[in-house]
Formats: sequence, C-alpha cells, structure tokens
Amino acid sequence: MRQFSRNFWVYLFSGFFWSLGLMTFFLVYNLHLLDFGFNEAVIGKVTSAFTLGSLAVTLLTGRLLNRYGANRVLQSCVFATVILLAVRSLTQSEGWMIAAAFLNGASIAGWMVSAPPFLARNTEPEKRTWAFSLSYGSSIGTGALAGLIVGFVSHDLSVWAGVQEFTSLSVKQCVLLASSVVVLLGFFGLLFLREQASLSENAQVGPLVNNAVALIGSSRFVLHLLTALVLWSFFVGSFPPFFNVYFHKQFNQSLDGIGIIFSVSQICQLVAVLSMPWLVLRLGRVRAIASAQFASALVLPILIVVTNVQMAGVIYLTYLSLQVMAEPALESFIMDSVAPERRNAMASLRYMTLFSIQALAVLASGFAIARFGYSSLLVAITLLGIAASTAFYGFFHLGGKLPLAHESNVPAACPLH
Repeated sequence: MRQFSRNFWVYLFSGFFWSLGLMTFFLVYNLHLLDFGFNEAVIGKVTSAFTLGSLAVTLLTGRLLNRYGANRVLQSCVFATVILLAVRSLTQSEGWMIAAAFLNGASIAGWMVSAPPFLARNTEPEKRTWAFSLSYGSSIGTGALAGLIVGFVSHDLSVWAGVQEFTSLSVKQCVLLASSVVVLLGFFGLLFLREQASLSENAQVGPLVNNAVALIGSSRFVLHLLTALVLWSFFVGSFPPFFNVYFHKQFNQSLDGIGIIFSVSQICQLVAVLSMPWLVLRLGRVRAIASAQFASALVLPILIVVTNVQMAGVIYLTYLSLQVMAEPALESFIMDSVAPERRNAMASLRYMTLFSIQALAVLASGFAIARFGYSSLLVAITLLGIAASTAFYGFFHLGGKLPLAHESNVPAACPLH
C-alpha cells in the first residue's frame, strides 16, 4: 500500500467524502421529487439535463486540464458541486430543477474526466490496475454507508424532531443539504494535493508508448472504441437511475428499505471491483471486461419474472455489481491505449460519448417506463448489453491486431502491502 504516491492517497481520502455526499444525495433526490408529485417522465428530464450538462463540459475539461492541471480542476469542480447540491436541495420549480441539474452535471463531469488522467499520472504502470480498482472500490464502499445513513434517518425520525421545530424543510431536504456539507469536507482534503511530475511515464510496458502515439490517431481504433462505448453507455445509463423508483412502485419499498438494498448492493459492488485485478490476471484484460459486461446483461431480465422484493434485490445487486466490475479495467485499458500527453483528450472523448448516450438513454427510459412499463425496457437494454460485450470482445480480442489492445500489455497487479 505504501507504494502508491502521496497524491493518490489524498485523492482517495477526498474521494471518500465526495462519493459519500453524492451517493446520499442521489439515493434520496428522486424520492424527494416524488414527494412533490413528479413522475418518472419528469425525473427523466431532470436526469437527462444532468447528463447533458456533463456532456457540455467534457471537451472544455480536457482543455482546462492541459492549461491548469488536474489538481486545480478537481478542486474547482468539487467546490462548485457543494454549491449546486445545496441549490438542488431547496428548489421546487421544475425549470430551476432542470437548470441546476445541468450545472451540477457539468461540475461532476469535470471530476470524472479529470480522474483517469490524474490517477494515471500519479501511479506507476505496474500498479495502475490496482489503483483504478481501489479508486472505484472506495467510491462504491461509501455507497453502503450512504444507504445505512439514509435508512437510519428515515427509520428513526425522532432524531429530526428538534431540528424541524426551527425549519419548514422536510427530512429528505435536510438529508440533501447534509450531503452538500459532506462534499465540502472532500474539497478541504483536495487542498493538500501537490503539483507532481508524471511517475515514470517512459517506463511503460514494452513498446507501449511508442505504439500509443500512433494509436490515438488511428481512425480504426477510435471507431471500434466508440462503437463499444456507445452500446455500453446506453446499457449502463438506462435502468440504474430509476432503481429507487422501481423498488418503490413495484414492491412498495419505503426509503429505509431502499436504503438497505442500496447498501447491500454497494458492498457487493465493492467485492466485485476489488476482484477485477485477479480476473484480469486470469483471463486477460479484454476478456475480463467483456465477460463482466456479458454476465451483467444476462442477469438483468430475470427481474421481469421476480415477484418478491428479496429476490429482486439479489438480482439487481448482481446485475449492478457485474456492470460496475468492468469499469476500472475499462478505464485503465483506455488510459493505457494512449501516450501520456494524449490522456486528457482521450478522457474527454470517452466521457463525451458516455454522457451524450446516457442523456438519451435516461430520457428514453423515462418515457418508455411511463408508456410501456419496466418489462419492455429491461428486454431492450439487455440486448444492448449483449451487443456491447460482443463488440468489445470482437474488436479488441478476436480482431485486435492493435498492439495496445492485447492482453500481454496488461500491467502486473500491485501487491497490497
């Protein structure tokens, strides 16, 4: 563990509070909207605006990273998120909700685009697989804590009795505002980041850097990558934004029940993500990513035939764990596919694709649920998930003559001691 850089540990520490605040906020926010009489179609609009805001800032973030560096961009994005979460907690106008969601999407996207180049810059190549997995695992682990906090607050409302004597805010609004304060703690942590040169960027495995310079300019590679990312982004962006509404309406789950499901799912995701480096060593990076994607797609449609909430929770957390399991390996695959000086541009391209497709996916899903129900949606996105895993495997394993797409270039796992 001591082999990671100081900046990596500062990032991980701040990321804990960042993730805890955001996880708590998004777990409660859709239910807060339901309290004010908004349905899935409106929730879809708000979520789509959030994703469009994320899309709008992706290319700009790449330029800001080149000009100001990842440290300042991360700090600015976290501070802006603190303000915007507070605004979203208080506004009840649909127009203002959509506008604040757009800006909030932009601030969070700035963090997301900055994170992969930051992690790649502050980790050695042979430790990178573990670094990405630990980063994802830390964020996911906070989700379990967020779910427990939300469940406790909703179950024991007496803790708010004294507070509500002095305010007209609902319990959910108080939780949402508290989320903003937690994110503020993450901002203070980021103030301890140090400016640092890249760690041994010329020590990439084999001919990695020499081949990478040409690879980012390869239209064939970019076309293959974008095709796989478009399919995968639509799959991951369709159902998860509605999971709390799904369990609330399909199984009459209250906020504390949804919090328990969310917490257990986060624990399972944490185990899945920390298992990914082992799976990469066993199968190779491309096959490990494609396998997790394919398995996630196969599990999802079982929700159609499930009739009790316990089994539905098991199916949902399995589907989501497998989905999230693929992400750190996919991020490191993309970062290792380009030269260090081109990582900012590739991160922008990757997230521009993700956010644009997810904006369409969540908007389409909201209307599809309102008109056709959940079953039709689950069948459609299952087919997209299968197509995504097949495309990724076909492009970068079966037909992958591109040197950086080959499993032999996967860095060795980093020992955790």
